Amino acid sequence: MMSDANDTSPSISVRLVHTLGGHTSDVNTVIFSPTQSASPLLASCSSDKTIRLWNLSDQSSTTLTRHTYQVHCLAFSPILSEANDATAKYMASVSTDGTCLLWDLATISVLKEYKHDSGSPIRVCQFSSDGVLLATAGDDELINLWDITALSSRPVKIFTGHSASIVALQFFSNLLISGSFYGDLKIWTVDSSFTGAVHFEREAHDLGVNCLDVLSPSSTESHHHHHPPYLIASGGNDNQIKLWHCSSSSKHQLTHIRTLKRHSCAVMCVAFGIKHYLASGSGDKTIIIWNYESGELVHRFDAHTRYVTCCSFSLDGQYLASGSNDRMVNLWKIDYHDAENGSHDAKQKKSKKLQFKSHPIDQWTDEMVHQWAEQFNVKINVNLTGNDLLSKSDSEILDLFNGNEQLLNELSALRHRHFVKQISSKRADQNPKSNEVNQENLPNEFLCPITHELMADPVCISDGYTYERKAIEEWLTKKQTSPMMNVSIKNTQLYSNKTLKMLIDKYVQQH
Repeated sequence: MMSDANDTSPSISVRLVHTLGGHTSDVNTVIFSPTQSASPLLASCSSDKTIRLWNLSDQSSTTLTRHTYQVHCLAFSPILSEANDATAKYMASVSTDGTCLLWDLATISVLKEYKHDSGSPIRVCQFSSDGVLLATAGDDELINLWDITALSSRPVKIFTGHSASIVALQFFSNLLISGSFYGDLKIWTVDSSFTGAVHFEREAHDLGVNCLDVLSPSSTESHHHHHPPYLIASGGNDNQIKLWHCSSSSKHQLTHIRTLKRHSCAVMCVAFGIKHYLASGSGDKTIIIWNYESGELVHRFDAHTRYVTCCSFSLDGQYLASGSNDRMVNLWKIDYHDAENGSHDAKQKKSKKLQFKSHPIDQWTDEMVHQWAEQFNVKINVNLTGNDLLSKSDSEILDLFNGNEQLLNELSALRHRHFVKQISSKRADQNPKSNEVNQENLPNEFLCPITHELMADPVCISDGYTYERKAIEEWLTKKQTSPMMNVSIKNTQLYSNKTLKMLIDKYVQQH
């Protein structure tokens, strides 16, 4: 198992204790019950249409089969059982079949079934901190709020304002935060009649948001503050994790704190733990544990043989569960060490600003390339510039850098961003007319994900996204990967998106 830590003494160690098999398709969510227990309940859901409740004492599982299509998300209620205060009382599950099911965990039966009016797939669900409200969201771009104590099966509130599928959702204080495939984050007030967003970040992740988690202020800020901020982590298809502060005061604004950039593929899950730690899982098959206060990478390890789609800490922080589209659920034991992370000199070395970080890859000198390679404990005996790295094949890079796959993955991400900027710049020069329409007011779906310009000839490819024809054609001459997903594309045939072109043309005529 590949593993690395910071330059100083590692403050944690991670070991695999169980691999739980049983799902026959992608594992989409893993969550621990919110209880202090030596053997907490672990739940997982899958594209195989099932939910599994795992007994970690003997690794046995109970399978729930009520959904008729893939199950996307699970959430435990914070309300505990009256009979056993170490057991969660309710669980919610949502699916492509358009239903949200409320489960009684004592009887393993469905108490209620909720549906959006649209009947669209539901992709995410979350309980409020008091367990009374349940929020659901999905492909109809709406957030429905349900009172699980009410007799009615109608939502008590519907939030509107997203313009793409909603894939991430979290309660905090009297607020909700949500993220969508378009890369935006929106904040909503739960206890008012207003159904619009009170704050939004339009391009929080410019290739789409995948995940969110929220940490209460008691662990992040001194209570000397009148309104101590919540800490929010978001992950996206730009391979980045972003940390934000948001106060529960009347301003409700997100303040960007820092960006964490060590993953080489899309960040698919984030989870806060104890002792200032944050875990993130990625399409690069690794999990990274960060110190969210310093932004330092504490530990990285290979977690699965395919994408890490989900992760969750147990309430006491002693275990981390992860799921993947390798169909497995892995259970990891986290061992914490009390030693301080290294000497003063080592910390100074860690905080030193390296030159390559402030320059695009095509401007790297040979010295900058050496600095970059040293991050991966690789020393090279030849002089290479950034342009050399861009022009060499993957096999040549592996030969030059001692077969270091981690370095190659990072280089692939750098190449990806470089080509996006290069194509975007070229398109802007070739198509000055694109600026004739006010870009600020354009619907996001009219913009090419590569150039971020209004599309004149929108086409679809096999990754399911729509691009400007010339932009994607130029992209595919350089890389056989999806610009949005950064995964290999076998079928590169282009299909005109005539419906979108008609909508764009109509919009341009009216504006």
